[in-house]
Amino acid sequence: MQRIEALLRKEIGLDAASIGSSLIERTIRLRMKQHGLKQIEAYRELLDSSPDELRELIEAVVVTETWFFRDREPFNAFVQLVRTEWLPRHSAGSFRVLSVPCSSGEEPYSLAMALLDAGVPDTRFTIDAVDISINALARAQRAVYGKNSFRGRELAFRDRHFHHTKEGYVLNPSVRATVKFRRDNILEDEFLTGGAPYDFILCRNLLIYFDRATQVLTL
Repeated sequence: MQRIEALLRKEIGLDAASIGSSLIERTIRLRMKQHGLKQIEAYRELLDSSPDELRELIEAVVVTETWFFRDREPFNAFVQLVRTEWLPRHSAGSFRVLSVPCSSGEEPYSLAMALLDAGVPDTRFTIDAVDISINALARAQRAVYGKNSFRGRELAFRDRHFHHTKEGYVLNPSVRATVKFRRDNILEDEFLTGGAPYDFILCRNLLIYFDRATQVLTL
């Protein structure tokens, strides 16, 4: 089990203590059951030989829980910086924003809604949203959300930017168009190489899952 925990640390920086070794073990046992495996070493060999199984395990252990405008202050501070510092210094052009990890899209979409509600035209900004989870990114691109994505008392934005259907709350296309999603791994050497620099980077609720050495490496 420790060898698999070490593999997860190497691949995605996950510190087993951050979510609990028991949770990781239960997840591994479920994956083993699905493959009809009884020995942990056999599953370890499967991980070594099957990139697809490693991706499935990563999907099963990553924490994707989030909601719109989770902690309001960072969003308020972001909009304040844009309006008082960036826009006055740039009469034309657009600024670039990176949201990592973006999970199922609530954070980057919140950024977009905050900017639009503050009167910032969609032509003045672009938002790139990155996550390691293919499943989370698929939910983000679908942009249909249940009640759990809306918490707290300030929900007026939901009336402005969503319409309710039997499937859930569907985000308006005007907001969706401002965000581009992609899968990437922040620990890879090629992470975001070759692209233009970002003016703003929001990286929240990620480092808490890394051990100290990985936190230092990432920073």
